[in-house]
Amino acid sequence: MITSILIPTDFSPASWNATQVGIELYQHYKEASISFLHVYPDSSRYSGKELPNVTESQLQQFKERMNHLSQNLIDFSDDKIQNVVLTGNVEKTILQFIKDHKFDLVIVGINSNGSTNEIGSHTVKVIRESGVPVMIVPNRTSHGAIAS
Repeated sequence: MITSILIPTDFSPASWNATQVGIELYQHYKEASISFLHVYPDSSRYSGKELPNVTESQLQQFKERMNHLSQNLIDFSDDKIQNVVLTGNVEKTILQFIKDHKFDLVIVGINSNGSTNEIGSHTVKVIRESGVPVMIVPNRTSHGAIAS
């Protein structure tokens, strides 16, 4: 039984597809809770160089964007919906969040550029190290695909 779902998002088209599939699944498991997580990276994954620290104002903007995302999808008054914005290494932060909150399912989009159906590096690491089922949503997803 699914009681807790995590949907990491970077606000890309791929993560939007994962969000829509996650909401559809959530509607089948009303007893479940759902968490949306955005991780603001603290370093470039390509160069390894530190990125400028995110400001409180920027974090607030991300939180507002997460709230807007949720409100457009489902009744946000539902106390089973959580929006979280964190900073850090994307993979490590997602993996630690999964471990800390004991999710039953993680739903992710297949990649962030939306042009292919190749699994991105963040997703590969989450699949390998999360210890929980990870649902991968391809770029070309027809909604209404989840059957009861």
